[in-house]
Amino acid sequence: MGREINLALGGGGVRGIAHLGAVQCLLDHGYKINGIAGTSAGGLFGATIAAGNSTHDVATAVDIFFNETSFRTGLRSSPFSLINTSDMVKALDPFLQGKSIKDFPIPFVATAVSLRTGKEVVIREGEAMQAVLATIAIPGFFPSQGDDVLVDGGVLDPVPVDAAREFDTSLPVVAIMLHKQPSDYSLADVKVPLEDSLFEPLARSISRSPLGELMRHLTATVDIVSNQLSELRIEKSKPDVLVEPIVGHIGLLSRCETQSLVDEGYRAMEEKLEDLDKAFSIVNSFRRITKYSRSNS
Repeated sequence: MGREINLALGGGGVRGIAHLGAVQCLLDHGYKINGIAGTSAGGLFGATIAAGNSTHDVATAVDIFFNETSFRTGLRSSPFSLINTSDMVKALDPFLQGKSIKDFPIPFVATAVSLRTGKEVVIREGEAMQAVLATIAIPGFFPSQGDDVLVDGGVLDPVPVDAAREFDTSLPVVAIMLHKQPSDYSLADVKVPLEDSLFEPLARSISRSPLGELMRHLTATVDIVSNQLSELRIEKSKPDVLVEPIVGHIGLLSRCETQSLVDEGYRAMEEKLEDLDKAFSIVNSFRRITKYSRSNS
C-alpha cells in the first residue's frame, strides 16, 4: 500500500484541469489519497476524483464539454448570474449525479462562503452535485446556492489546506495552487473577463473598446489581490508540499487544451516528489503529530 497524503486543491476556473495531472502523478508514483479538500475548481475536480473516477475519464469529459456548441456560444443569464450552469451539470452527471459526499470512496469536503454571514462553510455531507455548484459559484458569473447564499470558497481561502489537514493531522498535506504565471507575463497579456473564452463573441467586442481596457486593469488588480491572498493563506497554513503549475496566465473561463494543462499539473507535481518524500521523515511526521494534534484537541 502506498504512502498516504491529504490533498488541498485550489481554485482557478479552467486552470483546475491541472489538478488531474497532479493527481495522476501521485497515483503513478504509488501515493494513496487519504482525503481531498477542494474549493472552486479544486472542489469540482476533487469531487470527481473522490467519487472514484479516473483522471483520464474526467479529462475526456472536459474535452467534450469544451466542444459543446451550446456552452461555447450560448450566453444565458439568470436573475443573479451571468452564466447558467445547466451545461456543467449535464457534463458532471456521469460522475456525480445522485451521489452523496459521504458515499465517496475517498473522504471529501468542499469549501464555500456564505454571503449572509461572510464566513467560510465547509461542506462535508449532502448531495455532491450541490456541493460542487456551491463551491464554483463565482459571484456574478455562476448562481449562488441555497438559503445561505453560498458562493465560491476561494473568496476567503483560495487553497483549503486547513480543511485538508483535518482528515488526518499525521499525514502530509499536498497543496496545489493555480496562480503561478510565466516569468515574462505582463499587463499586455491580461484578458478581459470572457475574452478568448467559451463566450468569446460578446467578450471580443468589449475587449476592443475603452471599457475593455478598463476591465483589463481591473482584472489585473483582482489577480494581484487574489495572488497575495493565496500567498498569505499558504504562509499561514503551511502545507507540507506546495505545488504550483504554471497556469496563472490562463483566464478563468478560457478555452484551452485539456492535455496541456494535465501535462503541466503532472510536471509540477513530479518536480515536488522529492519534497514529498522528505515530508514522510520521522522528524516531519513527529512535528505534524505534535503540532496539529495539539491544536485540534
